[in-house]
Parts: sequence; structure tokens; C-alpha cells
Amino acid sequence: MARPGDVLHLGEDRLTFLTTSAETNGAYLEVEAEYAPASIKPPVHYHPKQTERMQVTSGRLNLLLDGDLREYTAGDEFHIPPNTPHSLWNPGPERARINWRTTPAYRTEKVFETLWGLTNEGRLRPDGTPFLQMPLLVLGFRDEYRVVTGRPHLLDVALCTALAPLSLALGYRPTYRPAQVRETQPAT
Repeated sequence: MARPGDVLHLGEDRLTFLTTSAETNGAYLEVEAEYAPASIKPPVHYHPKQTERMQVTSGRLNLLLDGDLREYTAGDEFHIPPNTPHSLWNPGPERARINWRTTPAYRTEKVFETLWGLTNEGRLRPDGTPFLQMPLLVLGFRDEYRVVTGRPHLLDVALCTALAPLSLALGYRPTYRPAQVRETQPAT
């Protein structure tokens, strides 16, 4: 379980938990994310029942929101409504930092720990491989995070449901808690 001040690292990117879902009884989760220049653009995805509110505190960020490219700089605030396909990245050249609130929290802390931890350790690549890890992530986090695949979501769920037993039998897990990546910073 994430605690305020816990930090996840992904290469030069950093995510710090500011307010956890335990502190808000699940109402929201708040983090600070810091992205290196020209960070990798994450896949287009959406959150079926969650709203994201972000405020850029330094640098600039690009947001692809429902097919429309937008740029934000320090002081800008924006919202991403539920079910809206989007991707967010730092186009460079300086570091970018945002305060990010997800409402309601659901299991978003575990999403961050799992995706950042597996990717940081080379166990999950930006292209979604290894293939057999994906069914467990799709099923485990379907209320929090869905990648836009071009296929109907129910078809993705059916395919993942069929593959999940094989994934589990081969030792893949639906969630992951990074051991070496996690460190606690003093709360301020």
C-alpha cells in the first residue's frame, strides 16, 4: 500500500504519492509526477469512471485529448473526463512537473506501482510486451485503466479471460509492488 512520500522511479521520471486513497477513504489520490525531457509517450488510454485534474507546476506537457493535441505550461490546469482517450508526455527540452489528482481513487496506486515497477525492471516494455503479462493487467485494472486497442473492449476482456490462466500458470501476477524502486521521502 502506498504511503504519502513514497516515490516510484521510471528511468529519469519520478512519481511521488502526496495524498493516498487511504487518507481520503477512496475519494481521490494525489501525486506529483516529474517527467524528463522528451519522455516516452504512453499509449492512448482512458479511465472509465475517473476524472483526472492536472496542474503543470514547471516545464511543459503535451496532451493528446480525444484526438486533439494541446500544450500546457507552468500554471496551466486541465481536466480529463471519464471515458476520454488521452496520452500525456513531456516534449522537452526541460523537465516537467505536474500535480495530478485522480477522482475517485479506486486502485490507481496499485496501477502506478505495477506499471512503473514492471517497466522500470524491464519486465514490461512500452509496447505492451511480454504478451502474457497484459491479460492480467487488463482484467486486474479494468475499472482504472484501459488502453485504446481499436477492438471493442468486451472482445479484449474475452481474449484476456481466455489467456489469464496460462499467464498465471507461467508465473505472471496481476499486481506488482516494486521492492527496489520504492523509497519513502519525508512528508512535507
